[in-house]
Amino acid sequence: MNRVYLDHAATTPLKPAAREAMVAAMAVFGNPSSVHGEGQAARALLDDSRRAIADVLGVRAERIVFTSGGTEAANLAIGGVMAAAKGRKVAIAGIEHDCVIGAAWRYDVVEIPVDSDGVVKLDALEKIVAAGDVALVCLMHANNETGVIQPVKEAAALAHAHGALLFVDAVQTVGHLDVKPDEMGADLLGFSAHKFGGPKGVGALVVKPELDFVPQMMGGAQERGRRAGTENLPAVVGMAAALGELIDTSDLMARLVAGLEEIPGVGIVAEGAVGVPHVLQLRVPGRNGEDMVIAMDLAGIAVSQGSACSSGRVKASHVLKAMGYSEQEAGEGLRISLGWNTTVADIDAVLAALKRVVA
Repeated sequence: MNRVYLDHAATTPLKPAAREAMVAAMAVFGNPSSVHGEGQAARALLDDSRRAIADVLGVRAERIVFTSGGTEAANLAIGGVMAAAKGRKVAIAGIEHDCVIGAAWRYDVVEIPVDSDGVVKLDALEKIVAAGDVALVCLMHANNETGVIQPVKEAAALAHAHGALLFVDAVQTVGHLDVKPDEMGADLLGFSAHKFGGPKGVGALVVKPELDFVPQMMGGAQERGRRAGTENLPAVVGMAAALGELIDTSDLMARLVAGLEEIPGVGIVAEGAVGVPHVLQLRVPGRNGEDMVIAMDLAGIAVSQGSACSSGRVKASHVLKAMGYSEQEAGEGLRISLGWNTTVADIDAVLAALKRVVA
């Protein structure tokens, strides 16, 4: 059976350019923290990659802190700020990724409500930060289940007006959109390489240098003292190579949306909101999302229900529940996400399979 992979929001295949760069980097075996020639060769490659990534994001290279991925970036951002916040609160929306929710709930949390499209309510956010006891606002750039883009620039202005910082989870947008942390007002911004054709196990946190920030991993002076541990040089090099070219799937998404209109019973979640051109969530009322995922998999199509537990079992979407869906309705989601190697034939195949499965 010819398989079609349309779960790129979970992970995406390694780009050839990233693979080639990583293979070459594996020959540079020195520790970037060592002072001898081998170490300095590794340091030069690490610095070149850091500059290349920083150039794409429009920031200075020294603001890039390499991490093991988006989850560590979120934990580092939230823990780093809140450790210096002296008992103040963190505000998060109920649609955030589990890594943000899990990291934030170690502290005093205020939840920001969202509307029926999953867009954060700015008037509610303003009231929350106006109380003056919020140190950090966490707001993802685009939701990993629905693809809905959040008003991060407006949220940043509200946060800054009342003395709070803004952390942006940009895992689903870096590599897909032209993300510039300073233009959106992000004080901290995290992303992960394997969402845009880089390797798994590497990501980064962009940090403003003037922040009162406490490192969360101790034991070394790497990353300017903000994240201890020898850097994963081949993975960093692969991430930089993968980030060199943005992934444009807008035409393919338009074809998918047009085709879905021809399938009775299929609805698009948050259809009225602005979303990224590679993530779309559907609902077929009365049909369990997990059953749909299994049926599509048997038809040769890899899609997902959205976020998954660590065991690999799917669950009712906390994102949909935050948007006002019932427990049953929140279990009816089906996510289709496109990537750098998605083709027209893939879109046509998923539409044909979905039509059969729904019927």
